[in-house]
Amino acid sequence: MHKLPAFQAIKHALKSVIQFRNAGIRIGLPWVLVLAGINLIDRSFSVAPEPASGGAAGMMLPGVMELVIAALGLVIFSSIAVNWHRYILLDEVTAPEKVFRLDRPVWNYVGRTLMIMLITLVPVLVFSIVFVNTLPNLGFLLAIPFFVAGIYIMRMSVALPAIALDRRDFGISAALQVTQGNNLQFAGLLALNGLILFATFLALGIVLSFVGGASMTAAKILALVLSVPVNLFLSLFSVSLLSSLYGFFAEQRKF
Repeated sequence: MHKLPAFQAIKHALKSVIQFRNAGIRIGLPWVLVLAGINLIDRSFSVAPEPASGGAAGMMLPGVMELVIAALGLVIFSSIAVNWHRYILLDEVTAPEKVFRLDRPVWNYVGRTLMIMLITLVPVLVFSIVFVNTLPNLGFLLAIPFFVAGIYIMRMSVALPAIALDRRDFGISAALQVTQGNNLQFAGLLALNGLILFATFLALGIVLSFVGGASMTAAKILALVLSVPVNLFLSLFSVSLLSSLYGFFAEQRKF
C-alpha cells in the first residue's frame, strides 16, 4: 500500500511554488488581478442596509453578490489550476492566449470540484442541523465530522489534476481507490495545510492591524493590495499540492 509522507508532500508543493514562481506569476497573476478588480467593484457599489429600512430584500442582495463572486472565484481558480497542473506535470509552458482559458477542461474542473463538495459536505451539513437541534450544547463536536469530510475532500481531489491532463480514466472513485489506507496521512496533511493557511492569514492580520491603528482607510486599501499576492500564493500552493498528490498516487512519482 502506497503511504503518503504528508510533510514531504507539503514541502514539495511549497518548493514548486518557489522554484517556478515566475511561471506561476505569469499564469496566475492576470486572473488574480481580475478577481481583485471584481472585489473592488463590489465594495464600491455595495451599501450596507440600514436596520430601520432593512427588509429581507435589503439583506438578500449582499448574499447574492457574495455567491456570484464565489462562483467567479471557483471558475478563476479552475482556469489557473488547469494551466498550472499542465505546467507542473507535463512541463507545458502556457501560451499567452491560454492564460484566460475557459475551455472544456476548466468547466469540467469546476463541475468535479462542485461534485466533490456536494458528496462530502451535504451529508455533514444535514447531520449538523439535526445534531444542533437535538444537542445544542454539544455543537463543538461538529468539528469532528467536518474534519473527516476534509480528509475525503482531499482524497477525492486527487482526481482533479487528471482533468487538466485530459485523462478520462481517473475519476473520483479511482482517486479514493489509490489513496485507500491513507486517512491518517491525509489527516496530517490537512492539519499541516491548515497551519500554512493560519500562518498566512495571521501575518496578514498583524500587518493590517498595525496599519489600521493609524488609518482604517489605509488598512482597507492595503488589504485589497495584499489580497493579490496572498490569493496568488494560496492558489498556486493548493494546485501544487494536488499536483504533488496526483504525481505520487497516480503516477508513482517520488517527492
